[in-house]
Amino acid sequence: MAEPRVKATRRNLSTSIADDLLFQIKSGQLPPGSKVPGEKDLMAHYGVGRNTVREAVQSLVTMGYLDVRPRVGARVTSVPIDEAVEATTISALLAGDAVGDIYELRRVLETEIAERAAIEATPEDLEAIAAALEDYNRAHRDGRGAYRADVAFHSAVAVASHNVAFRNVLEGVGDLLLNARQLTDHLPGAVSLAAEEHADIARAVEQRDPERARHAMKVHMQTSVEAWKRAQRLFSEK
Repeated sequence: MAEPRVKATRRNLSTSIADDLLFQIKSGQLPPGSKVPGEKDLMAHYGVGRNTVREAVQSLVTMGYLDVRPRVGARVTSVPIDEAVEATTISALLAGDAVGDIYELRRVLETEIAERAAIEATPEDLEAIAAALEDYNRAHRDGRGAYRADVAFHSAVAVASHNVAFRNVLEGVGDLLLNARQLTDHLPGAVSLAAEEHADIARAVEQRDPERARHAMKVHMQTSVEAWKRAQRLFSEK
């Protein structure tokens, strides 16, 4: 195996290893059908324990990049067509110098939206947010691309703010970031973390806690920016 591109930290060992393996798959170093080194080799290569290696491998299995079978080990599999990242999507993200600025706008906008939603949401709004949250979680469980469900969840929170201007601006921003959202779906651990953060936002809005809702959304927006930066690094080195 090639030397690890990223030195894993204690906080995100399995994610860093999964990112490195995903890069090797995307770059053709591990083509479809090739066998991934065994657990002991990966443990020695990355200097980590067995559980960390298993978590990294399992995240890629869940995403459809690896297939693991008893006595055979892990092999690279073909990514389903509907889950593949198209070249146009990658190009749009990498060429979009303004994406970072748009994410900054979204951070400011959506924290205000979440705070207002915690004050203004009706029972019907809360039902819509809960339904959108479940749709996102279902997409995650089924291994489908969750980026459209992500857009729907944030839209439901915006509707609950009962501010038409907020909603319209967010819709326009969401369209501009659709490619970036699709690409970050393919980062190990990104969708599961977003699901947890969505749940925190929904809970704060339901409990009518504006300060907590604002904080939960701020955390989620920061996570989104970090995921976009990870995707840029990963796919720009293909």
